[in-house]
Amino acid sequence: MKVIRVNSLREFEVDGEISVGSFVLTDNIIGVSATIYHQEEELTKYLSKGDMDMLRSFLPDILEPKYITRCYALMDTKLENPKNLPKIGSDVKILDDDSIKRIHVKNGELCIPYLPFLIKKDIEVSRHIVTKLIELFPEYRDVLEIILAEIEFRLIEEVDL
Repeated sequence: MKVIRVNSLREFEVDGEISVGSFVLTDNIIGVSATIYHQEEELTKYLSKGDMDMLRSFLPDILEPKYITRCYALMDTKLENPKNLPKIGSDVKILDDDSIKRIHVKNGELCIPYLPFLIKKDIEVSRHIVTKLIELFPEYRDVLEIILAEIEFRLIEEVDL
């Protein structure tokens, strides 16, 4: 998978389908997948069935729908706010549990510097991330459950009764 579009300093898009809430690494930027959407080529809207079949014989992949994953840049590999953009065409790697644990520990303590940004940007993804961290860091379960309760309270506040 590769970076195909950079929308802002904190948001980029990747070709392919990455499950929501997965941590990713590209260049020196750690991100999280936020949404997945389906994108069709603009050309397909204007072609007839016969034209599409003829075009498919020459360019078989142009008419295939693509999945795009929008990701948020959370921090760099030094656990600081990202200062540069991911480069278009950079490889994107999904992080495993051990890597996720490694990037969330600074000086032997749990460190989640991106959490305020993520709560403001996408509260559902924040909830998913904190739930994942509870699984990975059982020793910090109490603190993370308090954070999760605050996130869920904010979700309830958004609902009009």
